[in-house]
Amino acid sequence: MVDTRRIAVGALGASPSGAGNEDRDPPPPPPPSYTAEQFFAQFLGSQCNMEAMQQNMEAALCNIADNTHRGMNQGGHEVNQYSTFKDFMDTKPPIFKEAAELLEANEWINTMEKKFCLLRLTETLKTEYVAHQLQGPIGIWWSHHRNTYPTNAQITWAQFTTAFCGNYIPLGLMAMKVGEFMKLTQGTKTMTEYLHAFNNLSRYATEFVDTETKKIASFKRGIGPKMLKSVGTSTRIVFNDFISDCLTQENNNNLYAASKNRKRAFESRSFIDKSSYGKSSSVPSA
Repeated sequence: MVDTRRIAVGALGASPSGAGNEDRDPPPPPPPSYTAEQFFAQFLGSQCNMEAMQQNMEAALCNIADNTHRGMNQGGHEVNQYSTFKDFMDTKPPIFKEAAELLEANEWINTMEKKFCLLRLTETLKTEYVAHQLQGPIGIWWSHHRNTYPTNAQITWAQFTTAFCGNYIPLGLMAMKVGEFMKLTQGTKTMTEYLHAFNNLSRYATEFVDTETKKIASFKRGIGPKMLKSVGTSTRIVFNDFISDCLTQENNNNLYAASKNRKRAFESRSFIDKSSYGKSSSVPSA
C-alpha cells in the first residue's frame, strides 16, 4: 500500500519555492571564537595605535607652535628663537673694568639695556652674556659674587643689576654726591663750565631736578651775583630756554667788559701820551 501523504509532502517539497532556495546566497559563516588572550592582544594593539596617532598629532602641533613663535624672516628662513653670543658681541657692548665716577656703573647698565633692545634674549641669557664684559677688579668681584649662588643657578638680569648697583653705587656715596650738588656754585667758572658741573652732579640728586621748575630753581641757586642780578627775575619755564638766556647775558656782559677795558686802555695811553708831550715841551733849549 502506497503512503499518499508522504508522496504529497514530497511533491510539495519539490515545488518551485524549493528551487528558489537553491539560487539564494549561502548565509555568512559564524564569527571565529576568541580566547581571552587573543581578545586582550587585539585590544592592546588598538590602544597602541591610538596612542601613536595622538603622539604624532601632538608633535605636529608643537612644531606649528614653535614655528609660529619664532616666525619667518623676509627670505623665508627661520629666525633663531634667541640671539646668540655672537649676535650680542656684534652690537659692540662696552667692557667694564672700573668706575672712576659712581654713575659710570649705572651708565654702563643703561648701555647694555639699549643693546638688549636689538636682540632676543631671556633674562638669564642677558646675565650670561654681559658677565663676559666684566674685567679687572669688577670681573673678580662678579666671580666671587657668582659663587654665592648654588651651582648652575639661573641668575636673572634683575638679580644681576641689583647686586651690581649695590656694590658700585652705595647709598652712602650717593648721599655725599647729593651734598656736593647742593653746595655747587658758579664761582669763577664760565656759564658753560657751571652747566657741565650742574648736569654731572644733578644725576645724583634727581629729586631736585625732576621737573623744569625745580631744575631752573636749583641752577639759579648757584649762579654768581652779577649774573643773578640779570636773570634772577626770569619768567622762563623751560630749562633750556633759561640756559639760553644765561649764555646770552654772559656774552653781553663779556662784550661790555671788553669794551670798558678797551676804553680804559685807550684813556690810559692818551694820558701817558699827554704827559710825555708836556714833559718834552717844558724842557729848556740849550
